[in-house]
Amino acid sequence: MQLHQLKDEFVLEVVNRIHPETNTSLNGLYQSSGNFCTQCEAHGFRQITYYLDRPDVLSVFTTHIIADKDKYPVLLSNGNLIKESAGKVTWHDPTSKPCYLFALVAGDFAVLEDGYTTLSGREVALKIYVEHHNISKTQFAMDSLKRSFAWDESRFNLEYDLDIYMIVAVDDFNMGAMENKGLNIFNSAYVLADPKTATDKDFINVEAVIGHEYFHNWTGNRVTCRDWFQLSLKEGLTVFRDQEFTSDLHSRSIKRIEDVNALRTFQFAEDAGPMKHPVRPESYIEMNNFYTLTIYEKGAEVIRMIHSLLGEAGFQKGMKLYFERHDGDAVTIDDFVASMSDANNFDFEPFMTWYTQPGTPTISIVSNYDEGSQRLSVEVQQLNEYDYLLPLNYALLDAEGAIFKQGVLNINQKNQTFVFDDVDSEPTASWLRGFSAPVNLLTDLDFKQKIFLVGHEEDAFSVWDNAQQIWLSLIMTPDKVDEDLFFDAIEKVIKDTEDKSLISEILTLPSERFMHQQVDVIDVFDIHQKREMVIKKILNRFESLLLETYYSLINDGNYELTPEAVGQRSLKNICLYYLSKGQHIDLANSQFNNATCMSEQIAAFNALLGTDNQYQDLAKSSFYQTFKEDVQVMDKFFAAQSTSPLANVTDIQRLMEHELFSFNTPNRLRSVIGGFSQNYVNFHNQAGYEFFTDIILKLNKTNPQIGARLVSVYNHWKRFTPELKKLQQQQLEKIIQSDDLSKDIFEIVQAALK
Repeated sequence: MQLHQLKDEFVLEVVNRIHPETNTSLNGLYQSSGNFCTQCEAHGFRQITYYLDRPDVLSVFTTHIIADKDKYPVLLSNGNLIKESAGKVTWHDPTSKPCYLFALVAGDFAVLEDGYTTLSGREVALKIYVEHHNISKTQFAMDSLKRSFAWDESRFNLEYDLDIYMIVAVDDFNMGAMENKGLNIFNSAYVLADPKTATDKDFINVEAVIGHEYFHNWTGNRVTCRDWFQLSLKEGLTVFRDQEFTSDLHSRSIKRIEDVNALRTFQFAEDAGPMKHPVRPESYIEMNNFYTLTIYEKGAEVIRMIHSLLGEAGFQKGMKLYFERHDGDAVTIDDFVASMSDANNFDFEPFMTWYTQPGTPTISIVSNYDEGSQRLSVEVQQLNEYDYLLPLNYALLDAEGAIFKQGVLNINQKNQTFVFDDVDSEPTASWLRGFSAPVNLLTDLDFKQKIFLVGHEEDAFSVWDNAQQIWLSLIMTPDKVDEDLFFDAIEKVIKDTEDKSLISEILTLPSERFMHQQVDVIDVFDIHQKREMVIKKILNRFESLLLETYYSLINDGNYELTPEAVGQRSLKNICLYYLSKGQHIDLANSQFNNATCMSEQIAAFNALLGTDNQYQDLAKSSFYQTFKEDVQVMDKFFAAQSTSPLANVTDIQRLMEHELFSFNTPNRLRSVIGGFSQNYVNFHNQAGYEFFTDIILKLNKTNPQIGARLVSVYNHWKRFTPELKKLQQQQLEKIIQSDDLSKDIFEIVQAALK
């Protein structure tokens, strides 16, 4: 449609009819459990009405909602409530915003209400809306929200600016949550939590996502993106902020290990695949495909390096200047970096390679110690086409394990040599402590030096990282590892380390998915068998110690979310994982039946489903009967079965016939289909691929955004063994030749086939 002969200023009224009840894409306005809600980022608003929906088109929104007051007693939108009568409300948001932050909710909800007084004395009403039967599981989310308010005030001196802050939880949501101004809409998995139905990780994730969406009020809403190529301006920065939030409230070292493990396993794979792109992409076909780990997690690592280069005080100076300059604006990544640079008189021009180049940089370090001159020379080489500026955190340890020198080296050239004088004896160097830069690191450390660091390093990440490197070698090249020497070191860790969570992380083997990245040709069955062999070796060596440790961690039934309590449950469950692989499946059955919290019960349930045993059927029946009314626990129920090494295509098809399976509910689909796609033992065959492709083609018509996420399983098809490579290629060609292929799925498949 075109409008001609318009005045310079005019009012455009658009009246249109839409059908949210049939909107299975879950973008725009749609229904979830009979309630209406919206998802407008990135282009959902255009499914509601015509609009100039670039993120730099900022407007003040006044929203009038009219509905049947009996069916939809709760009517919500952005901003402050300014008028209300039976079946009619008016909301006004005084802050100019892009339409991707617009939100509307209409339905029948229960509400948990509370309040918060900001530093300046503003009284803010806090409300969390959920389905009535879920209201008992909202208190932790409310407490998390208040902690988010307080943390952002104390750490960043940022206050909330409206009179009300609302969260609505719905079961049908493509993502985790959405930061709509004043009215966040959440996937219910990130709101609902109590000890009987949520694991420790669930609790911490709820808190983190609540925080993430709240922190967007400033880093995303008050200051937003000029265009979608700047997406990491808000997402990378806000992920960094929510990581710091969790680190400040819980165990900083364990949080760092978990984040780096996820980054290396998933984002590094993205960097090495056909959809690799810079933190600031230059083009896209479908914007939804660029809500990626590179934008979020790698973007957060880039922000973390800025923080490392400037320090906390310098970073806060940069944040203050950023908001002074750009509050209320739609800006670019360059604007953010300029604020950091100008506030600290720091030249970030060499740093911008992190935003413009795709892929994971590789750094090589070679050390040379001259005993005569007592000098240590360290040569650092960047094995990349482009030079990166990055902070390299290090420590030098003497023969007794004491750190005698530590600091940060700023790496900014292709080749650099650093000299340390007055070094009495040859040290053991610990490089990239705390994972100070998102790089692949090659060092000249030998096996014994890595074991030495496992036993003596103070940096928990480095301890874990060196243990992971040795585990990987033990799995893939066992003839090159002194197994007894390493197992002696592990035994010492189990007996002497106070941090139970760290012991648990060290005892956890590298995942098969991570190991796929470490080989040129992916042989899924060979890698699986080799990993299982190491599990048997662990059992042979440590069975009695694992039993002793397990029984020492029996708790009194009182649930606490302290780092100590979380660590004890984590260590107990990793012990159970190994023991249930041997002759102690009865231990898993006992824990399942006597568990006092979901962390222990789901760990035991997974253990029971991991091997063929007499307890399985009864456990599945008991779990189902106990929790069948709880949507989030049922997602765990389905996921445990789809990821079981015993599950095949027939089992997954049977799960899809279950009365509680819903193809149109993303969480349930992810738990069954997404779970099975990561079941490397039984997914990688012709039957698994054909079944999976049929699901993708069905999603192409109903929810292509979820389909695009799932089809990326085929991204690395060229690196598989010849038979599996050919089978995956056939599936990709079948998909791309199908009629009416969505842009979401087409972009992923086209890139994979290139």
